[in-house]
Amino acid sequence: MTSSAPSTPAAPPAKVRPTRREMLSAARSPRMLGLLALLVVAAVVCVRLGAWQIDRAYATSQAAAEAQAEELAHAAARPLSEIVEPGAHLMGRDVGRPLTVTGEFVPELEVLVPGRSVGGQSGSLVVTPLRETGEEGEPWVVVVRGFLPDGETTVPPAQTGEVTLVGSAAAGEAYHPAPPREGEASSLSPAYFAGTWGLPIYNVYVVQAEADDGLVTMARPSADSGDGANLRNLAYAVEWFVFAGFALFIWYRMVRDEAIEPTSRRRRSRRRKQR
Repeated sequence: MTSSAPSTPAAPPAKVRPTRREMLSAARSPRMLGLLALLVVAAVVCVRLGAWQIDRAYATSQAAAEAQAEELAHAAARPLSEIVEPGAHLMGRDVGRPLTVTGEFVPELEVLVPGRSVGGQSGSLVVTPLRETGEEGEPWVVVVRGFLPDGETTVPPAQTGEVTLVGSAAAGEAYHPAPPREGEASSLSPAYFAGTWGLPIYNVYVVQAEADDGLVTMARPSADSGDGANLRNLAYAVEWFVFAGFALFIWYRMVRDEAIEPTSRRRRSRRRKQR
């Protein structure tokens, strides 16, 4: 009985990699140059469509912001407690919505928020806390009564007794850990004011619709100035840019395949001669 030696498995063929000269030679062929021209045109079209989608993204966002502002401008004022509960986050659709709140100002806790600008003037916001009456716990409300330009030193007093304030709300600002000077606050942060005034407190600040005499009336808060972008259109723009890059990648692979074919034939020919 004879035994045969186990057969040695054939070595895998060496990976063919065209040289730089071979790649250039293939790329300069009339067929590849014609294909490149077509794919460049396709890539340019894709890039232009992507740029158009970006323009649409910002135009759509601007139109949505303007539509919301127009809606809020004609909306009827609602009680603050119907728009948001104390401690809850304000929904974006309710930023700038006309509202009313009834309560009493606490002028001894009034502060200024410096470093602000209104109408090109620098100055401070006049913030006076208000205790809302008629609600459980009489929650605190951060009220911006108006803007005090730099150079003005007299702050008009807040109304006394129970008042019904007309204004609009915005989400509270972030807390700034930098300690403010006496009689000042670093930001319109309900979290900061809660540490001074107590709880419960609304997690918003209310801008008075008409400032008291001696103060500058501030514009109604807005949820979006239109500087944002529509995410769906941005996603479409990314897709078009990817298509443009893919078109050029296809040409590169076709050039590579074109350069590999003669290289593979030469290597097969050399292997046959060696046998």
